[in-house]
Amino acid sequence: MLVRRVPAIVLSFVLGAAALVSAPIALASDGGNATDVQKDRDTCGDGTPTRAKLKVGTLENNNSRLLIVGTVWSDDDDVWEWRMRHNGELSFEGRARGREDVDLAFRVSRTMINWDGSDDIVFRAENQRTGEVCRAALSY
Repeated sequence: MLVRRVPAIVLSFVLGAAALVSAPIALASDGGNATDVQKDRDTCGDGTPTRAKLKVGTLENNNSRLLIVGTVWSDDDDVWEWRMRHNGELSFEGRARGREDVDLAFRVSRTMINWDGSDDIVFRAENQRTGEVCRAALSY
């Protein structure tokens, strides 16, 4: 009886090890990590140090949702009005002010539905004191 158990035990160890080795490969191929992020940058106004960045990617392990991050770096703490558009439609809007502890920057993060086909994302921010406009856009 001992002779018949040994091949069964060995086979179970081999199959268990094969399952463990292939699991990370399957998880890495789902496309939900940060490898699919696209970025666009805008220098905003001529002669100003203000700049903006838009990042678009899918949520980790959820390709049906997009993670949108808009950031503006400024040299003052003025109030900015910002908007995010998705395929031409207004999705989000608000007001923000840069903070001293993050180099006078503000960041807006939102999630959107990842529609079939191309998703056109626009992040726009306008300085309420100076009228300076930052605009970054991506087709994802």
